Amino acid sequence: MCLTVVRSAQATPGRPQGSSGCGPGFTSFDAPDAGKSVLQGTGGVSINDTGDIAGFYVTAPNVSHGYVRLAATGIVTEFDAPNAGTGLNQGTFPVSINAGGDIAGIYIDTNVALHGFVRHAATGTITEFDVPGAPTNTKHRGTAPLGINTAGEITGMYEGGDTVRHGFLRAADGSFTTFDAPGAGSGAIQGTIPLSVNTGGSVAGFYLDANQLSHGFVRAANGTITAIDAPNASTAGKSKKGFNFSGTIAEAIDTAGDIVGIYADANFVYHGFVRAAGGTITEFDAPGAGAGLFPGTVPTSINSTGDVAGFYSDAGGANHGFLRAAASGAITAPLDAPGAATTGMLNGTVPFSINTADDLTGLYFDTSGVVHAFLLTTSAQTSSPTFSPAAGTYTSPQKVTISDATAGAAIFYTMDGTPPTTSSTQYTGPITISSTVTIKAIAVASGCSSSAITSAKYVINPTPDFQVTVSPTTLTIVAGNSGTATFTVTPQNGFNSPVNFSCSGLPSEAACSFSPTSVTPNGTAVTSTLTVTTTKSTARTGPLLPSHLPIYAVLFPALAMLLGISRNGKRRGRELRVLSWLGLLLMVSALTSCSGGGSSKTGNPGTPAGTSSVSVSASAAGGGAVSHSATLTITVTQ
Repeated sequence: MCLTVVRSAQATPGRPQGSSGCGPGFTSFDAPDAGKSVLQGTGGVSINDTGDIAGFYVTAPNVSHGYVRLAATGIVTEFDAPNAGTGLNQGTFPVSINAGGDIAGIYIDTNVALHGFVRHAATGTITEFDVPGAPTNTKHRGTAPLGINTAGEITGMYEGGDTVRHGFLRAADGSFTTFDAPGAGSGAIQGTIPLSVNTGGSVAGFYLDANQLSHGFVRAANGTITAIDAPNASTAGKSKKGFNFSGTIAEAIDTAGDIVGIYADANFVYHGFVRAAGGTITEFDAPGAGAGLFPGTVPTSINSTGDVAGFYSDAGGANHGFLRAAASGAITAPLDAPGAATTGMLNGTVPFSINTADDLTGLYFDTSGVVHAFLLTTSAQTSSPTFSPAAGTYTSPQKVTISDATAGAAIFYTMDGTPPTTSSTQYTGPITISSTVTIKAIAVASGCSSSAITSAKYVINPTPDFQVTVSPTTLTIVAGNSGTATFTVTPQNGFNSPVNFSCSGLPSEAACSFSPTSVTPNGTAVTSTLTVTTTKSTARTGPLLPSHLPIYAVLFPALAMLLGISRNGKRRGRELRVLSWLGLLLMVSALTSCSGGGSSKTGNPGTPAGTSSVSVSASAAGGGAVSHSATLTITVTQ
């Protein structure tokens, strides 16, 4: 047997898919950690009269885990048997839940050996067990519980190293009774396989004889075993191929002792039957049943009133659910989960279990071959409310809408953890969610019973961020002086990265600096001081040569004398005048060549008077592309 694994307790709401109007409706749900690849996902296996569902979910690499979905809340809680393996074809596989919520099932360890477990609803604890004498470390062998009743009695089979199967009944106190049906074969993969136990301790199942022919049986509480064969069941022995079998299988037994089962005819086509407690057998077929992977009609469960659930394959090979009423024999079909595939090898809707209220659970395959669990309510009941966006984790506040497919339904909800009633807040429009919260809702409509409470948990984990503020927001600075302002960085959503500062928009001849240049808010606000420095203007001067003033004082009188001599000296001739002008040119040339030793002062206009808007940016370093700015208004006066 290839079974699978589960893990620690975790919860999530289901995904309702209500049908319109007041009446039957499907609710699809998945375990939080279920895989999303082909042959992975979630399956419903057993439903009790309270509406609680036990089932499995599969993760890579084909590991199975258990879950329980409580009807009162719609919450799915995952679990694993303590010693379940976590490798390929290992894990935890629940098979039956009783009225008290106790769950029986199989777990496969790291040696791929089979063991039994029971999960106690009151405490959530798991008790593991093995039938005395059953192998405990042989691959694909061991103990396989398959049914549990209200008293806590568990039935199933154990398989020895010789691959022969034997039946067992485990009492609530942990004691075992083992048994074999008369006529059961003793060869490989032959023997006795119990499948169901009712509240009175009667067990139904089947056995394989020496010719590999299946026969149903019922074992009374006193130990008497009676064989069951449907009138039109084949007697040819070995199955034709694949999943096909030959003969009769008793699958489930109700409180009154009525048994539902399946038989294969001579052409290996399947048909259903109901055996009354007195022994009368009624055979039946779902309308439209045909060929497929499981050709024909396959009943799977019977409730305390004798109503039967199961599935059938149509002429095209698509699987559909059905419900057969005990009182009239009328069959309601097809029952198809929304989103179920109708083509391909893996397709359709497969109910596995029915409770007294005619609520069904099972699984369906979507178009990608992924498995999903469902709850089908067949009473006059409102559809379950749906949430948009879906429950989950978000980085920003969400506006959540709640809707219901039932015409005229009113929705009531709570956000404080309490169950909603008609006295709770009525939904009238989108709900803004800015922090983590669980919304619980019900739908109420005239003439309909209320749906189960549907929950959606929203976890708001905003992106880490910060705010930046400045105080004061304005500065008045006299040119040549400086002014200061304090910038405060306040963390949000756990922000704790370094923040660096820069500024832009300063007037000319002004500068800014920060102390410290970088801050790191770690749970509290931190500050940095901005200092704006301005420049005072300086006066403008002409091109003077102060170091040559004494030379001017000496040269100009000398020139004047020479010129005077040149004009008044009659005894001097033309040569003297030429000499005078030549001397003047030489002095001018000397002055020009020496003028490089002086300086010409142009002055500094300084920071101009006026008002400027300075933008100060604060940018995270290593905390992602987070940047914010603040504006500081600076007025410079002269």
